[in-house]
Formats: sequence, structure tokens, C-alpha cells
Amino acid sequence: MGQPSDLGQPRPGPRRVWDRLPPRSRQRLRRVIRPAVWGNLRRPEPISRSFGFDRGTPVDRYYLRRFLLAESDAIRDVAGEISEPRYVREFGGDRVTRVEVIDIDASNPRSTIVADLAQAGSLPAAHFDCLVIVQTLQYVDPLVDALRTCVDALAPGGTLLLALPGISAHDAHVPFENDYWRFQPAGVDALLQRVAPQARSIVRGYGNLVAAVAALHGLAAEELSQAELTHHDPGFPVLVCARVDVPPN
Repeated sequence: MGQPSDLGQPRPGPRRVWDRLPPRSRQRLRRVIRPAVWGNLRRPEPISRSFGFDRGTPVDRYYLRRFLLAESDAIRDVAGEISEPRYVREFGGDRVTRVEVIDIDASNPRSTIVADLAQAGSLPAAHFDCLVIVQTLQYVDPLVDALRTCVDALAPGGTLLLALPGISAHDAHVPFENDYWRFQPAGVDALLQRVAPQARSIVRGYGNLVAAVAALHGLAAEELSQAELTHHDPGFPVLVCARVDVPPN
């Protein structure tokens, strides 16, 4: 008699064969099936160490402008900004009646208030209708004290607009020992709930994997497509922004 027929017996499907492979074999196969094509990104040095300013608009500034445009109604009356009043003037326009420039460095000719945000009372209390604090708090310790200083400086009904680094390279112009923090939306929300539980806070993350890789390499926003910039992936926040509205009297 011949060998028994295996007709009718199910053959192992691709999924079952895959599941039987040892983990290392699966890893090797994945690298073959989906190879990583690094191109000119496989390099120890970023393409730009100035966040892309030398190539166009830094990726984080693209997201910053989206945030400030969406919240521009808050920039009004007495408005303050760190170092120079670029965004207060750009997004506040005629709604701003008085501009305050805050700097820890007294030699800044633009500054109207010399203050260290980490020092309680360094800003005048209940003074600002809006404070725009952009890419600053990563250099301030203690962080909670700096946030409390900003909130305490808001007049009743005032607004704090924050922009903080998420996935971000180090600024080559700042000593490593003075670069303290990177942020996630949940962490910023927790900090604001601790510092200003009475305020209404909205926290947003901006970015995605492609934007984060571009930002780390110092590529400019102009080198990405609109779809690549606007796609939102909460796993890769390049910039974390918050609007904090303190209640009116």
C-alpha cells in the first residue's frame, strides 16, 4: 500500500509559521522585510546645530506660530514676553496697549523688567493681562517656582501662554549644566494643576515622528510637506504648549 494521504489536513498558515519562529529570527526577518533606509540621517552630527534657523523656519517655531495664532485673542492690553516682544507684537497687534520685555540680563536694552523667574515676587503681582513665555522654562530651576511667579503676575482674567520643548536638541549657546527640562503634555498639565488649580488650563502637544527627527537634525519646516507637519502623533511631541486662564475677580 502507498503512504497515507495528508489531503484534507490544514497546512500551517503564514501566521502560525511566524509564531513558531524564535524571537531573534523574527527580528532578523523584520529587518530584511522592512529595511531602514537612513540616507544622510545616519551621521553623528546633526545637519544643523541652530535648530534649522540657518535653513529656514525651525520645526518648533512652525508649531509655535500655529499655537499663538489659535490663542491670539489672549494677547491684549498689558502683555509681556521674554527677551524681546516679537510674538506679542506679531500676534497681539492693536489689542496690546503696553508691552513689557522681561529679561534676567539687565544689559538687554529692550528689557523693561529685570527679573529671575525662579525668584518669587520678581515680577510685579497681578500686572499682566497676558504673558507669553516661549522656550524659556527649560532653563529655569526650580521649575514650579518659575511657573508660580508667572501665574501670580497675571491680572484677574489674565492669560499665560506657554511653549515648552518636547523632543528637542540642546541649544549649543547654552551651557549643558543650565539646560534642565524636556516636557510631555501630561507632565505640564500636572504642574499647572499643582501651581494654579483655580485656573482653566489647556495643554497641547504638537508633532509626529517625521517632525521630531527633522527637528533633532536641525532641518527646517520648509523641508517637510504640509502633511508631514500637520500630522499629529501624541507619541512624538516636538513642542508642548499651554494656555492658562486665571479667573476674573
